[in-house]
Formats: sequence, structure tokens, C-alpha cells
Amino acid sequence: MSDVLKEKYYRDAKPGERLMDFAKRMREIFGKGVVAKLCIEKLNGTEDVVVIDGVRNWEEIEEFEKVGKVIIIAVHASRSVRYSRLMNRGREDDSTSLQDLMKRDFDELQMGIGTVIALADYVITNDSSIEEFNKRAEDLINRL
Repeated sequence: MSDVLKEKYYRDAKPGERLMDFAKRMREIFGKGVVAKLCIEKLNGTEDVVVIDGVRNWEEIEEFEKVGKVIIIAVHASRSVRYSRLMNRGREDDSTSLQDLMKRDFDELQMGIGTVIALADYVITNDSSIEEFNKRAEDLINRL
């Protein structure tokens, strides 16, 4: 979902506007499900299974449910693991201070991500290596 949002951001953002602020503004203008609608527009409708990463609120889930069955898989990592990974991955738009990371968490909670996590059908804990996480994810997908 962030890829679709970033496409729109690079076209339509105000000068100096942060991606998170742009996402909030888009949701205020077009409704909380706007990013899901943008994703659906990109799909051609012939896919049997589509995996969407990055849902931030229940309204996005509702948009996806309009076009097919939705199974929500929440990925959880402790705060310390997430903060460590975010500080070390080196993406241009990543925060590098603990205070900024906490603000990001609270911004996402205000968007509604907590509801999505709480109502998930499945939860995968991401607290070890990438290989172990991939194994857990693959095991769950194979069961489904």
C-alpha cells in the first residue's frame, strides 16, 4: 500500500510535506479507505489471490471486502525490535530518533491500525531472523 501512496505523494504532495502528513490529508479529503481504493484501481481483477501489505485502518479492509474475501494477518514485533530495525535499515524516510519513532507509532494508532491488529484473523510474531519470519509466514500461507 505504501508504494501506491508514494506514487500519489510524488505527484501531488505539497512542498516539504512528510509522507505521513500527506497520507493523513488524503484520508481527510477522500475518506479513510482512499489508499485501498488506489490499490484496487491498480489491480486488473483477474487475480485469484492478492497479498496487500500495509493496511492502516478498518475502512481500508472494508474497501478490499467489496472486491473479495479478506484474511487479515497481523505481523507483530516488540517496540524495541521494531525501533532497532527502523533505525538500522537506512531508508531515506525513516526516523532515527526514539522520539520520532514513538510519534510514528502514535500517528499510526490514530489512523486506526490498532483496530486492524486487534481484529486480525492470524498473527505472526516477527522477533527473530528474516529466515525464521519467512518460514512462519510461509507455513501460515500454506495452511490457508
